[in-house]
Amino acid sequence: MNCNEICDKLSLYIDNELGDEEMRQMEEHIKSCVNCQKEMEEYENLISVLQSLPEEEPPEGYCARLHEKLSENGPQLETHKEASKIKKINRFKWMKYGSIAAALVLVFLVGNMNSGKNNFGIKFKTESSYDMAATEENKATAPQAIEPAEAPEGYSDQIAEEIRGEASANDSVMLTSLKAEREMKIIKTGAIFAQTEDYDVFMDDLSMKLSSLGGFLESNNTEVYQVYDNDKLMYGNIRIRVPQENFYEFVDYLENTVEIRRKNINETDVTKEYYEKDNKVKNLEVQEQHLRELFEKANTVEEILLIENELRRVRTEIDSLNISLSDINDRASMSTINLEIEEVMTASLTLKAKDNVWERSKNGLINTVNGIIRALENLVVNIISSSPLLIPFIIICLVGFFKIKKYWKKHTP
Repeated sequence: MNCNEICDKLSLYIDNELGDEEMRQMEEHIKSCVNCQKEMEEYENLISVLQSLPEEEPPEGYCARLHEKLSENGPQLETHKEASKIKKINRFKWMKYGSIAAALVLVFLVGNMNSGKNNFGIKFKTESSYDMAATEENKATAPQAIEPAEAPEGYSDQIAEEIRGEASANDSVMLTSLKAEREMKIIKTGAIFAQTEDYDVFMDDLSMKLSSLGGFLESNNTEVYQVYDNDKLMYGNIRIRVPQENFYEFVDYLENTVEIRRKNINETDVTKEYYEKDNKVKNLEVQEQHLRELFEKANTVEEILLIENELRRVRTEIDSLNISLSDINDRASMSTINLEIEEVMTASLTLKAKDNVWERSKNGLINTVNGIIRALENLVVNIISSSPLLIPFIIICLVGFFKIKKYWKKHTP
């Protein structure tokens, strides 16, 4: 058993109205599931509070008046019972003979079914046409909702439980008949790695294509990942959302526009998960309505606080499930593609012709002359730039030279 089945049968388990095998399964599940233990404790607390309410005494003279009415209606009840017995006997006879006649007609029709036409000239529908007609009829006459049956006042708890069980069976039949009408919830996702020779042009074309398909860029992280000479190569990590019906059209567009290096496409069916949560929300909303009715009838502060806590828990769970349902609807209606795109350089296969000997010699001579000129230019620049230091040095050297020359003249014989 799962948690939903446990919650549905929890009241029967507390009242000890389940079979031995179901009781054993319930006990094993409750021992191992914390949520179901909490649910059971809350049920028991609510029952104990309701059982602790004071019993109301009937009005004075009520029993005497009831006894008088029963005495007055006694003969009429006996007459009604006898008439009912006669009707039952007559109805049994009609059912008996009618069943025999129906069986004979059925045998007669089955014997002529293989020929495709009975003795009355009526053609039988094929199985496929009958199924299609039945399906259309079910769609046209499918009930919108089945309200749970309520037992009239004065009925015993057992009868009321049987009525509720019958309503639950009808609900199950209705849900089974409507399974084919459920909308499929398919979540499509993709992860693509591609290369392009012009990143900016690709991004412009991508924006125009998304606009035409009804999609949008959810996020775009762009960066420079390599630099060659003066060329910057771009890389982008892009998250794209497109309507589900245009998912594969957009994938085909990428395959025809850029070079796909890696591609991963996934489709996840979440139909069962979606409708399980949707049914749980509906059950919780019914439970919330019942708790609000109990809240209106609460008399003590303890009862009010207990019901308020239960209402808060139910409402929190409903909100959480609604958020999950909204997320599933969003992901099923708008598919997600994670695109990694990088810019690459265009390979050039053009071969350059080599220059002849004279051209190379000419270029060499020109380069040598240019080198000499540049060297002289650099020398002049260095001399001029160093003149503040060279001029005092030259003056000192000249003064020293003349003094030495004068000294040698005096001491030379």
